[in-house]
Amino acid sequence: MAVTDRKLIVKDEVLEWTISTESFLQTARVKQGERVFWIGELSSPLAARLTVEKANITAVSPSVNVKSAEKKQFDGVIAQTGIHFLDEGDEWLRKSFDLLKPGGRLVVDLAEAGTLQHVKGVTYGKSLPDYWDLLREAGFETIFVQQIAARSLVEVIGQGWTELAETTEFPAIVNRFIALKGY
Repeated sequence: MAVTDRKLIVKDEVLEWTISTESFLQTARVKQGERVFWIGELSSPLAARLTVEKANITAVSPSVNVKSAEKKQFDGVIAQTGIHFLDEGDEWLRKSFDLLKPGGRLVVDLAEAGTLQHVKGVTYGKSLPDYWDLLREAGFETIFVQQIAARSLVEVIGQGWTELAETTEFPAIVNRFIALKGY
């Protein structure tokens, strides 16, 4: 990509896009003091990083019932691929809307059903259009999605998708959704 500096000199600049847990954290944009609802195990490396960011984390594990979660308390609902191991995956995505304060955001990585075929313990998996429709039905007004393809086990682990480490099929396709709740 050519870039012009202040002296109007054209320079070549290389823009690098990487797959990493950092990219998820940058997307989530968790600020100090925010209340965040983490869907997944609190022991995950990403949840630990969010705690380091000084966010107030509430976590749900597969043993927690969706109906017991508090409403309108959170600035963000955040999940990586751990949602695929919850018995009520659809319900957690729907419930995320109710958990958010007005103006809150859902940031979630949802793997494609084909990617999940060879992963043990998966109870929930759909495709991009199904996830999109579910989020719209839940009430989210603005939805952004980026489809990410991890082409090796190293990229899967680097992205923080430790739950997908058993996959034998590459690329592993995951949809990163950002869904916003209106005011």
